[in-house]
Amino acid sequence: MRKSDTERGTVLLTTLLIMSVMAAITVALMDDIRIAVKRTINVNAYAQADWQGRGAEDFIRAWLTNDFAALDDRAKSLLIRQDEPIILPTEDGVITVHLKDASHCFNLNAVLDFEGKVTEHPAEFKTLSENIGIPQNQAEVISSALMDWIDADQNQRAGGAEDGTYLRANPPYRTSDTKLTAPEEMRALNGMDEDLWDIYQPFVCTGRMGEMPAVNLNTLELERIAILAAAIGGDNASTAAQRILEARPDQGFGNREELGQSLASLELEGVSLTDRLTTDVSAVFVEVVTTVGPAERVRTYRYDGVDKDAPVLTYRGWGRETFRPEIEDPNAQEDAR
Repeated sequence: MRKSDTERGTVLLTTLLIMSVMAAITVALMDDIRIAVKRTINVNAYAQADWQGRGAEDFIRAWLTNDFAALDDRAKSLLIRQDEPIILPTEDGVITVHLKDASHCFNLNAVLDFEGKVTEHPAEFKTLSENIGIPQNQAEVISSALMDWIDADQNQRAGGAEDGTYLRANPPYRTSDTKLTAPEEMRALNGMDEDLWDIYQPFVCTGRMGEMPAVNLNTLELERIAILAAAIGGDNASTAAQRILEARPDQGFGNREELGQSLASLELEGVSLTDRLTTDVSAVFVEVVTTVGPAERVRTYRYDGVDKDAPVLTYRGWGRETFRPEIEDPNAQEDAR
C-alpha cells in the first residue's frame, strides 16, 4: 500500500473520531440545555404559584369581608356544608379554594389569655379529651402540660412540665413560652405520643390566645359532636348534643333566637343558649390550592372574627398536611363514648 493511501485512511479515521466526539458533546449540551430550560420553566411556575397564593390570601380576606358577610346565617352555613370549591381561573392555571368551619375544633391557645391567665377553657379541653376516648388522668396531664408549654414562667403545674422535664429528653428542648403556631406543636408536649396525637388531631387547632369561637350548630357534622358536647358541658352533654342535632332543621337554624326556641322546646336539663353556641360562621379555615402549569402550591389559612367587620388571619400553614383532617369513621366517636 502506498504511503498516501495510508495517510488518507488515517485522516478519515481521525475525522470520523472528531465528528463522533463533537456529536456526543452536542448531544450532551442539548440535554443540558433541555434540562436547564425545563428547570427555568418550573422555577418560574412555582414562583408564579407562590405569588398567586399570596394574592389569593388578599382576595379571601376581601371576599369574607364583603360577599360572605352579606349572606344570612343559613346561606353561610349552607355554602360550607355543600363543600363546593370556589374556582378562580388564572392565565396559566387555576386557584381552588375550600371553606371549612373553624369552630368545630378546640383552639389550643384558648387555655390562656394574652396576660398568661388561665381561662375557663381548660375544663372544656379536658371534657373534649374524655369525649374522644382519652382517660381522665391523661387528659389532666395533657391539659397541664399544654398550659405550662404556653405560659412564660417556669412554675410547673400539677401533672404539667416545664423546661426541667424537657431538658432531660433526648434530644433536649425547652418549652416555647408562647402560643402554639400550629396544632402539630402539641406533639412536643410531655405525655403525648403518636397514638394520642392521632386521636387529638381532627379535633384541635390553633387560633388567637384566650378566645374560642362559638360552635356553629348549622355546619356541625355528626362525627364532630364531641366538640358540641364539650362546649355544653355537664354529665348529660353527649345525649343533649345528639338531641340538638336531631332537632336541627334541614336548612339549619335561621338565627340565634330560633336556636334558643329549639333548645327551650327540647327541655334539656342544664342546657341553654350561651355564647358558646351560635348559628353564624365566626371562624373559617380556607384551604387554597394554586396550580400554574406543572407547579402546585398548597396553603391553609384561618380567619377569626368572620362574623364581625374585619376577619383576622390567625394561622397560616403550608402543604396538604395543614388541611383540617377528616374523620373517616362517623361512628368512631360514638364507640369511644
